[in-house]
Amino acid sequence: MQPQQGFVPPPTFGGQAGGYQPLNGAMGSMGGMGPMGGMSNVGMSGMGQMGGMGQPGIGMQNMGIPQTQQQGVPGMPMWGMNDATAAMGMQFGQSAMRAGQDYIDKNLSIHIPIPLLRHQFNVSNSYVLHKLRLLIFPWRHRPWSRKPRRSDSGAQADGWQPPREDVNAPDLYIPSMAVVTYILLSALQTGLQSRFHPEVLGIVASKALAVLVIEFMSIQLGCYLLNIQGQGQVVDLVAFGGYKFVGVIFTMLVGLLNLGRTVYWLTFLYAFCATGFFLLRSLRQVVLPDTSASPSNVTVTSAQRGRRIQFLFIIAVSQLLYMWILAWV
Repeated sequence: MQPQQGFVPPPTFGGQAGGYQPLNGAMGSMGGMGPMGGMSNVGMSGMGQMGGMGQPGIGMQNMGIPQTQQQGVPGMPMWGMNDATAAMGMQFGQSAMRAGQDYIDKNLSIHIPIPLLRHQFNVSNSYVLHKLRLLIFPWRHRPWSRKPRRSDSGAQADGWQPPREDVNAPDLYIPSMAVVTYILLSALQTGLQSRFHPEVLGIVASKALAVLVIEFMSIQLGCYLLNIQGQGQVVDLVAFGGYKFVGVIFTMLVGLLNLGRTVYWLTFLYAFCATGFFLLRSLRQVVLPDTSASPSNVTVTSAQRGRRIQFLFIIAVSQLLYMWILAWV
């Protein structure tokens, strides 16, 4: 129902029988409410004195709370922290993180050669393809010598080129990926033979780790007894030892084709011979470094040379035992 134009509400209800009295005095003292509930100027001023509704921040200041905390400034002021305290906390946290990082770098570099690991994983797609082909067909590869990295002046050698620049350089990328592939392929083989259970993954991984640890310890012992110096040489030996998994994977793939035991064992022997030949030619640069091209100035006598050659053949022949253990799943 629309109200008529010019309608004026009655000023008072006191004259009607049974009407209500509007309590004007009480409403005026509490907020200055007019007859229809409108806020009067007197009411606004009264509310401003009570709670600060008319002017922001007045009531909060009377309660002892700074106005900066009402506006939500950075630094979590509502929790009792201002900008200076937050900046001090951030600076302290950054200092603690830098100190912890320096401590880890100093203590970790003592046991793990971080720069050498970065050098070993500096590979490219073309390097991986050429290196896999070299591991399977190493017979006609020339040359086997590594490329030295020259200094800025170019007068002398300053280490070796990274793997992405030299296919003869050892790396840790292919061995690490080969170990993971070997574990997954072993699980696939046992699954096709209806022998798979979750423990197979742990057993195969433990066997691969045990082979790597035993070979690493034997190489470390041989390097110590034969005075093969240089931390980089030990890392190179570990990388070369991990290439055996490529031959093992090649043998297992042929076994999955079910071509017969004769084909399987011929493939295993070929993989062993290829791995052994590759190690004989590649490890010569580590065990018997060339003084003319190597950045190392270590002199090797004739007696030491003979013992190092024997050590080199032992490493190559031992691959037969390691590969047989790994291929038997």
